Amino acid sequence: MKKIGKELFQVINTGISYFLPVIIVSGMLFAIVIATGTVENNQIIPSSQFFKNILVMAQAGFSMMVPVLAAYIAYGIAGKPGLAPGFTLGYVANNPIGVDNISTGFIGAMVVGIFAGYFVNWMKSWKVPMVIKTVMPILIMPLLATLCIGIIYVHILSVPLAAFVVLMTTVLSNLNGVSAAALGLGIGIMAAIDMGGPSSKAATAFTLALMAEGIYAPNGAFRICCAVPPLGLALSTFISGKKYSKEEKQFGISAFFLSMAGITEGAIPFAAKDFKRIMPAIIIGTGVSGVLGMLHHVESIVAFGGLVALPAVTSGALWYVVDMFAGAFVIVIYLHIMKKNVEMPILAKEKEISANVQRNVSQG
Repeated sequence: MKKIGKELFQVINTGISYFLPVIIVSGMLFAIVIATGTVENNQIIPSSQFFKNILVMAQAGFSMMVPVLAAYIAYGIAGKPGLAPGFTLGYVANNPIGVDNISTGFIGAMVVGIFAGYFVNWMKSWKVPMVIKTVMPILIMPLLATLCIGIIYVHILSVPLAAFVVLMTTVLSNLNGVSAAALGLGIGIMAAIDMGGPSSKAATAFTLALMAEGIYAPNGAFRICCAVPPLGLALSTFISGKKYSKEEKQFGISAFFLSMAGITEGAIPFAAKDFKRIMPAIIIGTGVSGVLGMLHHVESIVAFGGLVALPAVTSGALWYVVDMFAGAFVIVIYLHIMKKNVEMPILAKEKEISANVQRNVSQG
């Protein structure tokens, strides 16, 4: 059971890795349109026909997000034969189907991607004549997987999945106080703990799933959190310069610019050199920002963070900035207390000479 859970976690991360460029590109396009237009009731109003065309491109990328996720989850399990059923069934999950016009969105896409992948893998074990074997991966496997899993989804899975999505939406829409703070803390820790790795990708999947259902606050908190580790470390190198080497100060400049786009990986060089101090600092600081973001009900409608995403913050834009810098300064304060000053090579040499002189005097 543990092995299956680990495998599922890996293949879901595979799907997320492939769909992230799609959603980031569409998010950047949304930001361009928002920066030149307006947002009313979470709807983007372009300023001209030119930007309306860009909005259509952005919406195309956003609508592709769910099928791409399902396709590459199936691909992570079954390889290329899983792509066609994954794309098709991901699209089906994201659009109304059946008598009740049920749509299960992001959650449904992950489920059908997993089912399609394992179904194709099972078909790979079939012993068939050589003449049929050649067309198995390009015709028979995709066709049967799409047909069988599609029927299972429509007639068996769609209703309970839709009920789960509604329940999740209702519960998370009513979060406030302690429960909202707890969710924000969890989002912050997941964003910081592996700096863009599997944990961060899981948080990405969670917040995007909610965003697809019209819940934007967890995404707003997460987009704040993505920028906090590199921003905090950059500010620390500027403010507490004596605690960093010349090389680390260069990393600080890079981290600052990466933080503007919410690229958490800007913190990795610092963690690699001083893990036992950097990791607690960024986890605490990012956790603080996550809590504040949820309590202030910051909402963002794009899937990238940092200050460049500010035009896409539809609720609590000022808090978006304040909460980001609040967490960053927690990192600065923690490291200012916990890190030791870096001894410059010349100063260290002078100390060594002085110690030798004092030793010779005492021996003389």
